[in-house]
Amino acid sequence: MTKTTVLSAAVVVGLAAAALLAFAAGPAAYAGIQPALTLDPLTAENNVGTDHTVTATVSGMPQGTLVTFQVTSGPNTGATITCSPNTDCTTDAGNTVSGTYTGDGGVGQDTIDACAEIPTVGASAVQQLGCDTATKDWVQPTPTPTPTATPSPTPTPTQAAPAAQLPATGTQPPAGSDVPWFLAGIVALGALALGGGVLLRRRSR
Repeated sequence: MTKTTVLSAAVVVGLAAAALLAFAAGPAAYAGIQPALTLDPLTAENNVGTDHTVTATVSGMPQGTLVTFQVTSGPNTGATITCSPNTDCTTDAGNTVSGTYTGDGGVGQDTIDACAEIPTVGASAVQQLGCDTATKDWVQPTPTPTPTATPSPTPTPTQAAPAAQLPATGTQPPAGSDVPWFLAGIVALGALALGGGVLLRRRSR
């Protein structure tokens, strides 16, 4: 074995030992820490088919802590949850991360669990240290009422203009004037007869 090979093997062993110590010290670094996780909102109501978002705030843990979101019961049990702003569901600089899912499972109440996780040594890869639970009620949207048609106003009938009155072509005797005209005729005839008689008498002389 050459000197170079021995040196390389020592470096590899040293790096492996350092990695093992760091991994073993990982859980110890969290010893005595009591992380807390709170969800907001804890209760909410949405229409079926819309999205719902819960935000987890972690305290007592460093930035980049992994948070798991799960719908553990209800019409959307096991729904796929998308995290933001970090899509890997780790906390941001404000130690928060949000989870969003679509409530397309129908009417009912979902239970949403969220937990902060840290690495562990043993059978499990992570250990859940802080958890919180929220509920979500899904309801059918209120139907939009059909607008009532406004009846058209009844048109007012148009009054026909009165027929034009033609002017009278002659003077009509006033009502009830037959007797005066009749008497006037008799007087005229009498006068005519009297005049005729006088004239005949004069000629006979």
